[in-house]
Amino acid sequence: MFSFSRYWIKRPWLVTFALSIQSIMPLKVGADSITPAATDSWVRQVLAELSLEERVGQLVMPAFRGIYLHDSSPGFLEIEKQIRDNHVGGFILFAGDIYESASLIDRMQARSKIPLLIASDFERGANFRIRGTTSFPWNMAIGATGTEDWAFRQGQITAQEAKSIGVNWIFAPVLDVNSNPHNPVINIRSYGEDPALVARLGAAFVRGAQQSGVLTTGKHFPGHGDTSVDSHLDLPTLSVNRDRLEREELVPFKKVIDLGVGAIMTAHLAVPSLEPDPKIPATLSYHVLGELLERELGFTGLVVTDSLTMAGLDKEYWTGDAAVRAVKAGADMLLDPPFPDVVIQSLLEAVRLGEISEERLNHSVEKVLRTKAQLGLQIPQRVEISEVSRVVGSPEHQQFAQAMADASVTLLRDTKQLCPLDVRKVRSAYACLILGRDQHEDTSVFLQELKSRIEDLKVDTISSASTDYALNQAINKARRSDLIISAIFLRIVTGTGTVELPERLVRFMNRLFKLDGPLVTTVLGSPYLLEELNAVQTCFCTFSNADVSQRAAVKALFGEIPIQGKSPVSVPGFAKLYDGIQRPKSDMTLQISAGGNEPAAASNHQAEWGIRLESLDTLMQQSIRKHVFPGASLAVGFQGRQIYQKAFGRYEYSEASPAVTTKTLYDLASLSKVISTTTLSMQLVDQGLLDLDYPLTRFYSTFTGSGKEKITIRHLLTHSSGFPGHLPFYKDTRGKGQFVQKVLQTPLEFEPGSKTVYSDLGIILLGDIIEKLTGKPLDTLAQERIFGPLWMKCTLYNPSVEFREEIAPTEQDPWRGRLVHGEVHDENAFAMGGVAGHAGLFGNTGDLSVFCQMLLNGGIYDHRRIVKRSTLEAFVTRQNIPPGSSRALGWDTPTEGSSAGSLLSGQSFGHTGFTGTSIWIDPSRQLFIILLTNRVYPSRENNGIQEVRREVADLVVKALEQ
Repeated sequence: MFSFSRYWIKRPWLVTFALSIQSIMPLKVGADSITPAATDSWVRQVLAELSLEERVGQLVMPAFRGIYLHDSSPGFLEIEKQIRDNHVGGFILFAGDIYESASLIDRMQARSKIPLLIASDFERGANFRIRGTTSFPWNMAIGATGTEDWAFRQGQITAQEAKSIGVNWIFAPVLDVNSNPHNPVINIRSYGEDPALVARLGAAFVRGAQQSGVLTTGKHFPGHGDTSVDSHLDLPTLSVNRDRLEREELVPFKKVIDLGVGAIMTAHLAVPSLEPDPKIPATLSYHVLGELLERELGFTGLVVTDSLTMAGLDKEYWTGDAAVRAVKAGADMLLDPPFPDVVIQSLLEAVRLGEISEERLNHSVEKVLRTKAQLGLQIPQRVEISEVSRVVGSPEHQQFAQAMADASVTLLRDTKQLCPLDVRKVRSAYACLILGRDQHEDTSVFLQELKSRIEDLKVDTISSASTDYALNQAINKARRSDLIISAIFLRIVTGTGTVELPERLVRFMNRLFKLDGPLVTTVLGSPYLLEELNAVQTCFCTFSNADVSQRAAVKALFGEIPIQGKSPVSVPGFAKLYDGIQRPKSDMTLQISAGGNEPAAASNHQAEWGIRLESLDTLMQQSIRKHVFPGASLAVGFQGRQIYQKAFGRYEYSEASPAVTTKTLYDLASLSKVISTTTLSMQLVDQGLLDLDYPLTRFYSTFTGSGKEKITIRHLLTHSSGFPGHLPFYKDTRGKGQFVQKVLQTPLEFEPGSKTVYSDLGIILLGDIIEKLTGKPLDTLAQERIFGPLWMKCTLYNPSVEFREEIAPTEQDPWRGRLVHGEVHDENAFAMGGVAGHAGLFGNTGDLSVFCQMLLNGGIYDHRRIVKRSTLEAFVTRQNIPPGSSRALGWDTPTEGSSAGSLLSGQSFGHTGFTGTSIWIDPSRQLFIILLTNRVYPSRENNGIQEVRREVADLVVKALEQ
């Protein structure tokens, strides 16, 4: 949005004219403008006022960079000169930053008497040129999706971000049909090799962008896809006959011309079937531009050249001559001239000598002005800097770009059925990153994503600069690895003349592929290199090296997204057009196979488990009759399936009391210690915010004397701190702050680390420390970091009234003088406000089954990493503090006579809650057992739950071993 104050002051009649059409001027470009009369009037009147020099200037577009320039800097003075003296029609924005570009464009527009066209090569979104904008994958990745909706939305977002920084013209889409695998300049810039696909997706991009108010450009006419020479370096030749042009190269151009594309960019290449002189490129050929493009195809928009600096043009023609020849051939605008002054003087001289008629000049100038009017540029506006941060790189845009990249990943070969990998089984891997452009490839996102999933990851980066010794060492490392992940980064760099791996690296890759171990390869960029890597057995293609494509590759590798792409190109000897192996997303959730209390609905498999675990039903019913508890909910998970989930009894012993269901919530009591506090501690260890050997004095500077300064976080988690087990602070203390102070003032009962005494007090302090480290309350943290990511919707502190009917009551509490129902049973936790490190959580067997499966998965669930595997394994391992103690970190391990029974393995870990709850997990069997009861109803005096817990564990193990 721009301001053209100088132009309006000089021509006041335009103010009235603009205001008269402002309400009806649409943000739409192309031949379908709905205000032709208003546009014609403006164009005629402006054209009539322009001098010859001003008219010639409108045909020229120099380049600039979106960087900060002082008003008096040489760079900005040059821009001012082009605007003031050469009257250029616009500028081309090359690389830059967001705000610098927006500010500079605003200043440029304010200095121009005639509004400027500001264009840029936003082929894969604004990120193609401007850092920090939404990063889209390359066009060939969109081709792999085959979906017009993706291309349309990309055009729409690209236009929105372009407009917000002041760019009103996009040099996109690329409409070249890349039928030549050795094309060094188009390659993944193309949607693919199928003309119909390129036409569909290119047209969709045009619709999305032009409906959003920017000009689009189909390029490179008449087609640059079947060439093997980079036109930045030399003049390529498109050696195909006219019939072939009609069948392939011209198909996308015809489609977008019919649609109303605003501009067509010419290609610097020879086309013998159209232009008989082999030295005349299409850009300078009247046969190509005047006869074919304008007359035969009926294109009436802007015809623009590719950059005049490219060797495909300037090897044979000096700049001034090329400019004159291009205009005579039919070009309306001359892009990126190396010397704008030379171009303008050459054009002026050609007009004055009659080599270019004024009628021909006016024809192009009128088209330029008409384009500006159709863009609404005649209305005074400014770049709204405040709008930039609202539009550019928005989360919605980023999510869309990622979704597009996810949909494009294509599995071309998987001989050994390796993909997708199961992250739960991958403990270590060797990643070999192969760079096609020496050290200039950005692999950071790919590597970061791998490291977040594989803790023990060794990485080597290989390039053409690598020594033979380094290549041999990489082979040796790969040979010794359990899993090899190779990733080949091969991006397009125009002007280099090649997009192939050096022969040394091809030989290295083929050596790598001959190794026996599991090896998965991802090609991030040109897929055509696979022609030389036929030995590869498992191979993904992303057709793009963009950050979203790097992320998508790793997600596909581990089955976090479905693999559904189809190759939009053929790779000789490796893949045919539209090849692609489809794979569904890996299911890493708990499979619900139990029939619950509805056995009639169970499958044969479910019925079998129901029969084998009938003894649990009997035990639960007997326990209720013995008044061990009035009701219970019991769940068992085995090898990723919930094989048993049933509810028994009632909330109370009365027949009028509601029946327990599998959704019933129980006060989890001390299970809060492991579900919430211990898990949060693991996460803080993962983040490096918490060290188990931190002394408590780090957080409480006055906590010293009598050995207190020796207490560490590890002591709190192993219940070896020296604190007493329980003190009734609730009788005279209220609020978390007062409780913490009371705990800190409590004398120790033994030397830290010398003894184990199960203590709520130490875990109360740990909860407070967690809140100190994060600045957030414990319940908020648990929701954000555990329950939310795991979709545990019924696990919470301080349940609201709406949950009351689903909660089993606990005790007729003499201290509170009422039945405790829907509020925490533990008196200290209640006096602290219901949220404490040691107690306070409510939950049901459904939610806790998910939590337990996450632990069995090694800290991950449904592809969400909750804790690192190594951290989890450290926390559930017996610490031997003091020697002989069964305590792990937060968790307990089986001992003789414990609630784990006598049959769970030594790797097992678990915990109990005072209200009658327990969890036991056996990783060696991939087994979890959850028992929730309210055994404290109506009084805590009943302790029969201990034997029931043991029997439950043993009955389950016996059933599994039948």
